Amino acid sequence: MTYHNFDIRPHDECTPVHPDLTHTQVRSLVAAHSQKLRQNEKLGAVYQTSMRCDWEDYESQAVRFWCSALMKDQSYSGRPVNKYREAAKQLSRDDIANWLELFEDAVESCVTATARTNTMKCATQVVDCFHMAMFRA
Repeated sequence: MTYHNFDIRPHDECTPVHPDLTHTQVRSLVAAHSQKLRQNEKLGAVYQTSMRCDWEDYESQAVRFWCSALMKDQSYSGRPVNKYREAAKQLSRDDIANWLELFEDAVESCVTATARTNTMKCATQVVDCFHMAMFRA
């Protein structure tokens, strides 16, 4: 017996944020962003201490998360906000903005110019959702 998978999601929910964006670009984006986080004194320390970050595991999960968010490939499942809640106690709005700036720098160097705007729009929406979930009373 042969099984076929059918994606019944609406077209905009299963289409990448931009047709020029590729999984290879997303993997490069995550690696570049991870490197920038490690080099950032404040954010790197939060990942290391509060989240007890294993960078290899973090990158693996982040690739799946961002492929799901940007490529709409459903490779990630779970609730990532939960592990960031403890870190929220150490973060300010400026830190969140800094995280997003580092992400945008990585987008600039890893994502095709035509896909950058849509990639950042999606990332900003994700960060806004994380921010609301992390800092809600």
